[in-house]
Amino acid sequence: MRFLLVAVAFALLLPAAALAHLEITPALLESGRDVDLRVELPELRPGDRPTSLAVSGEGVRQLESDAAGTFGRETRWRVRIHVGAAPGPTELLLTAGFADGSTVEVRRRVTVVPANGDADDGLPLAATAFAALGLLSLVAAAVFLRRPRRAA
Repeated sequence: MRFLLVAVAFALLLPAAALAHLEITPALLESGRDVDLRVELPELRPGDRPTSLAVSGEGVRQLESDAAGTFGRETRWRVRIHVGAAPGPTELLLTAGFADGSTVEVRRRVTVVPANGDADDGLPLAATAFAALGLLSLVAAAVFLRRPRRAA
């Protein structure tokens, strides 16, 4: 009988624990770039939901933070940050502010990766120009070869 009671109590507590999660996407942040984060905060304390969210960390500067809605007791946020940290693991400090002036801090590790090269490095334009020149040469050769020859 005790085993059954323990099993039922565990089963009732498990869904609440499973729903309480903190999610930050993307988890890979490019160094030297502005990044838009999507943050899902679990219920951090009983009562009202947070009214603000600040994100900071070594080499990370918050540019903007807006509430993006709720899902059950979770709050969702859009946070724009500038990542100046060197590549490697770093820790973000998320500070949720509440209407009564209190705060709750949560830490989460993320990975900073080297920034991709500039997308506009000229290679796609050069490849397109080279392909167009090659196609134009083929068309000119075909026209030249199909011309009727004059009899002498």
